[in-house]
Amino acid sequence: MNLTKKLGVLLLIFLMVNSLTSVAARSGKDDKLKAKKVAFFTQKLNLNSDEAEIFWPVYNEYQEKKDDLFQQRKSIYDDFKGASRLSNKEVGESLTRLTQIAKDEASLLETYIAKFKEILPDKKVAQLFVVEEDYKKFLLIQIRNSAIK
Repeated sequence: MNLTKKLGVLLLIFLMVNSLTSVAARSGKDDKLKAKKVAFFTQKLNLNSDEAEIFWPVYNEYQEKKDDLFQQRKSIYDDFKGASRLSNKEVGESLTRLTQIAKDEASLLETYIAKFKEILPDKKVAQLFVVEEDYKKFLLIQIRNSAIK
């Protein structure tokens, strides 16, 4: 498999993991997936009960907003697949929207880091982003293992 195909496969896997929660909701597996995520994050972040009680509503709100921005970006990427059918003006508008989404993502991150710092010590806030990546890897392993069987 050449490098382009490998990158394509990795991008596809990344997109699958990022949209897995919404896919799971449609297929009725949302509760099970959320329970796995809560257990994974709670253990890896070593959240005590007081922290967890305050953290999860804020994190869920953050994740919903992050997922919404991801879907908007994905929609633009889908439009770009048919860019030959779009006018230069439409492509330019989409590029402007893409830039705004990136700004919105940066603003979202800034806002929620501040919110997380009100709930958790700085080291746990920093660890949160490592745990998010670890969770994606965990899901990929789960997907691979279920695909092999």
